[in-house]
Amino acid sequence: MQPHNDAEFPALVQNNLALLEREGIPYQLKIFERPAYRASQAAELLECELGAVVKSLVFLLDGKDLLLVLASGENRVDLELLETQLGQKVSQAKPGDVRRLTGYEVGSVPPFGIPGDFPVLIDEDLLHFAQVWAAGGSAHILVGLSPETLQQISGGKVMRIKQH
Repeated sequence: MQPHNDAEFPALVQNNLALLEREGIPYQLKIFERPAYRASQAAELLECELGAVVKSLVFLLDGKDLLLVLASGENRVDLELLETQLGQKVSQAKPGDVRRLTGYEVGSVPPFGIPGDFPVLIDEDLLHFAQVWAAGGSAHILVGLSPETLQQISGGKVMRIKQH
């Protein structure tokens, strides 16, 4: 685990780090002056493969309920595939919906620590990496986890989600 001074982080980030520590989840923490709102920016800052960056994407089920999809940075989500697998209409959430449903701005949504009971899907391609990187609740803070740990802390279901 990464030593840090919680006082220097926003409250939402502090909550996420406290959750990881409470659960005994091993993680790495990287803090950057430049923000990473997109996976490509995160990969550049981390000097890692784009595919190892977790995009926490917020979708709406039947136009109202939260669906969190944790996608590999190099993949695009196949909405038709998700609709077939889930049996519900899936649509991309607008920035206002993302903020309302998660408490986070687009580009800083973490893959864990969001209150509520909602489905979480994990891109099977993330399992190919020894470590993946996700937003920690701020576009300036990235958290490194193993894919297995990501699945554990997010409660997500691994499945194929990408467009071909």
